[in-house]
Amino acid sequence: MIKNFPKRPILNPGGLGSFYFIPKHEIDRFPIVTNGMAQQQVTFKNSNYWYLGYASSDSLEFDEKSQTSDNGRYFDVNLDGAYPGDFPEIISLFKKMGNFTIAYVVVFVDHLGKQRIAGLDGDLFFTYNFSSKEKRYLYSFEGKCLDSAPVYPYSINL
Repeated sequence: MIKNFPKRPILNPGGLGSFYFIPKHEIDRFPIVTNGMAQQQVTFKNSNYWYLGYASSDSLEFDEKSQTSDNGRYFDVNLDGAYPGDFPEIISLFKKMGNFTIAYVVVFVDHLGKQRIAGLDGDLFFTYNFSSKEKRYLYSFEGKCLDSAPVYPYSINL
């Protein structure tokens, strides 16, 4: 049933503060999603845990755009950020993460601590590029998902 938009919150700062990620093949069980909220925690195979990402201040951004096709609605999803510097450890990590056979699930956290999770019902892949002028990497977890990223109200274990 369609109804009025809910009243907006008094405090609603934009932007994101942090994110976590894990390759999908390391997940044992995905949560059921009901009414825009994950109903269980993600469970991992072999005692794996969330990996902590990093983005330069104010560079982390999540976008999802509703699209339609002959098969119905889907979402173009992007979690973008910037990583400063250029050194062998980050080159090696990004090269491994950018393997086109690895899909990811990401949890992103806004400045009020609210978490959402993306990639449960679609494949997000890691892409990156380096700018020598700005001496930084721009990266993205991007792909297509069947539904909007739900709220993920569970603690993240590192």
